[in-house]
Amino acid sequence: MRRRLLVARGLIHGPRLVLLDEPTVGLDPLLRRDLWDHFRRLAAGGVALLVSSHVMDEADRCDELLLMREGRLLASITPAALRRSTGQEDLGDAFLALIERTAPA
Repeated sequence: MRRRLLVARGLIHGPRLVLLDEPTVGLDPLLRRDLWDHFRRLAAGGVALLVSSHVMDEADRCDELLLMREGRLLASITPAALRRSTGQEDLGDAFLALIERTAPA
């Protein structure tokens, strides 16, 4: 209930930019789906949503990913492009492949 309240509180005033930190982690699958549908509608209406998450399921629902490791930006890429560039179907595995590929020698 607390997570639901925090999301609702952040959206109630119709902001043009919404910052979300793992917005659907810990919620039941039906509510997660409904919230992500709502986020898509907000984005289609011109609202910018910035989602911070280490959960690849949430990241996979985003249009663009900014992948960071140890405070360093590794890539700005779509989930599909990340999969293609790493040859990994699973987004978590693709992120790991990116980390390994960009790790300093």
